[in-house]
Amino acid sequence: MKRLPFLAIAAFAALAGGCFKNHGRPADVPTVVGLDALARTNRAEVVRLFLRGTAKPIPADALANLPKLQVLDLAECSLKALPGEVCSLKTLRHLYLARNSLTALPPELAQLDGLTYLNLDGNRLADVPDVVARLTSLKWLRFSENELKGLPASLSALKDVRRLYARRNKIAAVPEVVKEWPLLEDLVLDRNPISQVPDWLVSMPNLRNVSFADCGIAKLPDDLSAWRRLSSLVLSGCPISETERKRIRAQLPDVALLF
Repeated sequence: MKRLPFLAIAAFAALAGGCFKNHGRPADVPTVVGLDALARTNRAEVVRLFLRGTAKPIPADALANLPKLQVLDLAECSLKALPGEVCSLKTLRHLYLARNSLTALPPELAQLDGLTYLNLDGNRLADVPDVVARLTSLKWLRFSENELKGLPASLSALKDVRRLYARRNKIAAVPEVVKEWPLLEDLVLDRNPISQVPDWLVSMPNLRNVSFADCGIAKLPDDLSAWRRLSSLVLSGCPISETERKRIRAQLPDVALLF
């Protein structure tokens, strides 16, 4: 019986020793969600940082000293300007800025020359920021739900673009710059005031999925043979007659069509 207190004290000491040994030591984790978790993490090992929906202002030092960061999610953070520290994250590959209040991007963003994914959905862009044309590694562009009337010719420098999403803008014609993207696979221009599909779009060699839902398109080009390689073509909500639908179906028998 006399040994029980000693054993209890020894057990507590061992347990406490383990806790105290690691007290305040940051964890080595590649994925961090939220500012509080970031404060408890070894910043040198963070690969993915998700701050989506952060209600309070993001401290400047929160985005500093992240030498391995590849994915940064700052969506829904009420941003009116991009934090300058983002432009120093040289290893960044994916940048999510959706549903903020951005009207521009700083020229210093060009330092992120390895960026492959840029999401600017749901901001207040009247024009594509000039710096985007300098991000020549981009493969995926998202501009949906802005106020764009078109895409600038300067984006022709982005030869690796595979996907463009630009729903719900004010784009009145398929942007000419698209023809400069030979690797483009997915093109989504839903809910824009587009009324015509240019012949050159049909001849683009790598297109696989095309969507013009709720646009003003009533007729497609006469020769659709090159689009037989498509996986899907979405024309729902467009004023296409039944005669035109039959013609499209006849020319594209193996394509998933949605009217």
